[in-house]
Amino acid sequence: MNLDIANRSALLCGASKGLGRACAERLAAEGVHITLAARDEATLRQACDEIRTRHGVRADHVVADMSTPPGRAAILARCPAPDILVLCGGWPEVPATTGAWPGEAWRTAIDAMLLAQVEMIATLSEGMVQRQFGRIVAVTSRLIKDPELRLAMPAAARLGLTGYIKALSRDIAVHNVTVNSILPGIFETETQMENTRQLMASSGASRQDIVAQRTTATPAGRFGTPEEFSALCAYLCSNDAGFMTGQAVVIDGGAHTGIW
Repeated sequence: MNLDIANRSALLCGASKGLGRACAERLAAEGVHITLAARDEATLRQACDEIRTRHGVRADHVVADMSTPPGRAAILARCPAPDILVLCGGWPEVPATTGAWPGEAWRTAIDAMLLAQVEMIATLSEGMVQRQFGRIVAVTSRLIKDPELRLAMPAAARLGLTGYIKALSRDIAVHNVTVNSILPGIFETETQMENTRQLMASSGASRQDIVAQRTTATPAGRFGTPEEFSALCAYLCSNDAGFMTGQAVVIDGGAHTGIW
């Protein structure tokens, strides 16, 4: 399928590894020029070198923490006018707990998972509107549809982002600018594999048993692959997806039990 986005430019934040890296690879395979933003310079450089070599596109990077004002300023200075914006990561450094979180923890989560994302979307969507093309994708979590008490804080912050995306989408759709979110379940990323290895070491169980335990609530019976996730992201960034906007798309192997 020709996505008709060759020679477009994309900014991907939090995309030096995991699902974001997979999205960068998929977009680059479609001929999209890439700018990656994340906090680890070595990982960023390696990702850009591999993408450039493999796909023959421009691949640039900026070392920055998007959750901070200086980090956002550095990212926007390096890539001020992308055609495509993909926002990944943004998980706050606060513990999961069933107790009450202090106010500072809430502010950290809201800064990382709501306000930073809103600022990037609001700033870059203005140029997209002027150019009459833009594709924005925010990667959040299916937790906003199936919240758990111990993860209520990130779920609440991401629900706020989802509401903003829906409101903005109705204002900019007429300019051929779309904004959607993807809500992933459990995927076979580096983080999940490290968690699996730790559980294997602590329990003595096999990898097969650990995966089976962790996917009990997933009808597909397995982790999703980064390639499956990136295919959905690339479609939402495509020229053909111009009539799909304001959506929160779940990709979780059927784990979400609701209809809507």
